[in-house]
Amino acid sequence: MSSDRLSHVEKMLTRYRQQLSDKELTLTTTPREDKERIKLQIADLKSDMQPYEREYWELISQQSESIEISEQEAQVVVAEIVNQVGKIEVGASTYPDAVLNLLIEIRDKLNQPGKSAAAKLKGVISSIPPFVGISYEAELDTEEFLRKNFPTFIKLIPGIKKK
Repeated sequence: MSSDRLSHVEKMLTRYRQQLSDKELTLTTTPREDKERIKLQIADLKSDMQPYEREYWELISQQSESIEISEQEAQVVVAEIVNQVGKIEVGASTYPDAVLNLLIEIRDKLNQPGKSAAAKLKGVISSIPPFVGISYEAELDTEEFLRKNFPTFIKLIPGIKKK
């Protein structure tokens, strides 16, 4: 059931992202008098997309608990996250405090001794749904942020969906 729902949510997000892309492209060539209307349409699309984005990560989080992540693969992803959060922290002025605080919290969980990297990574995946809420409040594109800053982590997600 959740696999079917995940597929449906992914399709909805793909459609919203395509619409957003089209509107943003249109915005670059639209006469000045129409720009405000298109900006409102973009804001509406982002608002409509938010519940699907949150549900997507909640479904991924639920599925992550039952999958096996190799320790080697997890170590690479954990190292990437720790490294990138450090870089983001140095350039903290570009991200809102709420986003930075959640990222630091995630990094601190990853740095705790005693658990395997795979177990820590599953904990990170379960931290993503709250991040989505914060990112929308901060008008941060969650998917783009994760792709840009945590590409290895994002590449791991399709494996979670298949299992």
